[in-house]
Amino acid sequence: MKQLKNLGLVLAAGLFVGGQAHAADRIMCAMTAHSSDNLVPPKVLFEFRDNRGSAMAYDSTIHHVYGKPIAAVLEETGASRYTISWTVKNLPLQGNTTTSAQYLVRLNTKTMKATLTAYLNGYFNESRGTGKCQPLS
Repeated sequence: MKQLKNLGLVLAAGLFVGGQAHAADRIMCAMTAHSSDNLVPPKVLFEFRDNRGSAMAYDSTIHHVYGKPIAAVLEETGASRYTISWTVKNLPLQGNTTTSAQYLVRLNTKTMKATLTAYLNGYFNESRGTGKCQPLS
């Protein structure tokens, strides 16, 4: 099942990116979770748009809820450093219960490393992960 999710994410990544995008405009990060609650996705794909004025995010959670990439808030925090954040609404929990989750990624495009923090609404704990990233062609 995990292999299917990873394969699906890679295939979808190729579909949602326009043909005019440059390799540096798409970055895939392979994440390592440092918590066991499954909020840190194994891979996250970012597409920078509008000359790095906006971004789209896509991962297995976004795929499960929306089936397509969603807009993310992009902030340039320094040379080669970005903060990318997004919210997944109507995330299914147990039974008919849903909640939302906020994600925040700090990405360094010079070292190609990322840190991810995820918060599930209604819970006090946070999930953390780190990742190595690479540009996609």
